[in-house]
Amino acid sequence: MRVAFTCDLHGRSPLYEEAFEYAVNEGAECILIGGDLLPTRLRHPYRLVTGGFEFTDSLRAQFTFIDSFLARFLEDFSRCHPGILILYVPGNHDWSTALEHLKDSVHAATCIHLDSVTAKGIVFTGYGCVTDSSFWVKDFVRRDTDTDRYIPSRYALTSTREGVTVSPEGAYAALRPSIGEELASLSRGDPAKTICVFHCPPYATGLDTLYTGRPIGSRSITEYIRRAKPLVSLHGHIHEAPYMSGFFRTAIGPTLAVNPGHHPRRLHAVIFDTDDPTSSLTHSVFGTGPVDRTEFDRAKDRCARMVKGFFMKNVLMK
Repeated sequence: MRVAFTCDLHGRSPLYEEAFEYAVNEGAECILIGGDLLPTRLRHPYRLVTGGFEFTDSLRAQFTFIDSFLARFLEDFSRCHPGILILYVPGNHDWSTALEHLKDSVHAATCIHLDSVTAKGIVFTGYGCVTDSSFWVKDFVRRDTDTDRYIPSRYALTSTREGVTVSPEGAYAALRPSIGEELASLSRGDPAKTICVFHCPPYATGLDTLYTGRPIGSRSITEYIRRAKPLVSLHGHIHEAPYMSGFFRTAIGPTLAVNPGHHPRRLHAVIFDTDDPTSSLTHSVFGTGPVDRTEFDRAKDRCARMVKGFFMKNVLMK
């Protein structure tokens, strides 16, 4: 089976169009989207500093993107290419209420968060949650292990059908199982025929390297991969990881693990055959690798991420 994977499209319609065109041109029979599907709209971001930011507007923007573009795009694509399976998981930028709206609005694509789908003998298993940070959307945030604590932040928010609400004193973490506990509930099939789609990358694998050089992935996901030994494990979340580590693929035991990375103006995706994923894996930008670190202006990109990191640490942390 020929599989295309991309992630972190963040509500950018040109990237969706490019990703699905890439999949068709490469002969994909399945398209996997690894989280952060929807836009993060920040009207008047200075209000994050003053405390007057209206987060419900951010939730509405995700509903609007689904209604104005994504639902129609996926349904139209499926009608034109009925033989291509479309599967996805959410990411930490996606409000869970918006995800439910997407699931209700689109029948041409299937959410596999905490679930599995079998096609042509291949089991696709998904999980969208990430480890905690100071970012405000907490719907798909979990403690990594059951002994971890939450990260205090100025804005800790979850979504409901009534809008966005504050989650007091880490309730979003304390009242939910950890990543390790949720992964323990995932059903397992034949490892040699299983592909995992996780938004969060495994810890200290190079697929989770921040602009600072620090790993920020999940230890529980690493442990799950080591135990379950899936054929392939696909990841996203840390956009710059391939540029920082110098690679977009690695091995965790017998498992091929991949994070294609992200750039807002150029599609980062991979294609592979399930018969031999290691030999067939190809990146839309890097080919078969290694990563060309000069492909983009890394100094400019790193500066932007440093500014974002400073903002998150000094404005969003409690």
